[in-house]
Amino acid sequence: MKASVELRNKREARLRQQLQDTPMRPLPLFQLTGWTHFVDEEVEPPALAPGSSPAADRKEDEQAIAYHRHLRMVPTDAMTHMQDMVVKAVHGNSGRRDGLMDHVIDGPAGTGKTCLLRAIGRTAQREIEAATNGRRANTIPVVHITTPADPEPRVNWLWEIGSYLGLNPEPKSLAEVLEMRRHQDVTLPVNYVLETAQTRLLLIDDIDRASPQHLANVLPYFDYLRNKLGISLIFCGTGASHRLHQARILAGDLTRVSEENRVRLKQADRPAEPVSPSPTALLPVTWLHPLPLDTKDDETFRRVLASFEADLSLYRLEENALSTHAVTLHQRTGGYFKALAYVISTAAVIAIRSGSENITMKEINAATAQLGP
Repeated sequence: MKASVELRNKREARLRQQLQDTPMRPLPLFQLTGWTHFVDEEVEPPALAPGSSPAADRKEDEQAIAYHRHLRMVPTDAMTHMQDMVVKAVHGNSGRRDGLMDHVIDGPAGTGKTCLLRAIGRTAQREIEAATNGRRANTIPVVHITTPADPEPRVNWLWEIGSYLGLNPEPKSLAEVLEMRRHQDVTLPVNYVLETAQTRLLLIDDIDRASPQHLANVLPYFDYLRNKLGISLIFCGTGASHRLHQARILAGDLTRVSEENRVRLKQADRPAEPVSPSPTALLPVTWLHPLPLDTKDDETFRRVLASFEADLSLYRLEENALSTHAVTLHQRTGGYFKALAYVISTAAVIAIRSGSENITMKEINAATAQLGP
């Protein structure tokens, strides 16, 4: 036990250093230390004194460059609605066991699904901790995992959760990494920690890596977490809603049961009753789509650009620097959040290193050129 604690402490120390060296690095978010840092993190733009000019070493200012490389994903109406809905559901589920429902974030790749998933988790944890007068020792309100690289065995999903919780000691050599016998079933310790740590929300990203059959194998375990421990689940990934629907059919063999019931009613000379929506059909889904270019009744894209612009910290940034080029930015990115954030952050870094300290078509052209043809 002492060796395992020492290994975990070393891993956490290394992760803290990585998080300091590379702000908002995504991979450690699948481990408790990195997630806690993300929940507490307040990213502030580098201060610019009014009326001042860039310092001589501004082009090499790693703090300013690192900040603009990791601009926050600004919210849209769909994101805000989903965040409020899930946080309310988590609070509502805290006092009951029955009637909990999964939530799904679906949509094309690059529309900001993962960022929304993490924003929901961070907001939920902050509100849970606020309701309990601050963070309490030995509590883990939110668990954030990704779909295993090999999603077929159920034990691999347990190991993802166990890794987040710090239950799995790090391998000491490549031989241990390749030794598959180390992958023992960790169901009991994982369940014990989730229950005693009062976990309320499980975030599962990249669900598109799992087939419906893979999910059918693990859904009974997720049902256990939901029904016994009262843990709300959010699945995220392109095609997540379809995969979960098909997995439910496979897991419960709903198609066979429905057909047998229809035949039984027919043999009894009774008409089949109207079919009510199945629980899978009622699965709450939030769809994220590429942002359309502004119309007369919807200026979401221009509002998003204004939010990005407010986060920039450039000495000579002109007013409406991004909104002025809204049409071009939409043409270059297709309205996809991921591409849009990349172009704006890259253009800001180019502006710092070139000394222009402003985003014009020159910086936008240079940034979009890096996206490829």
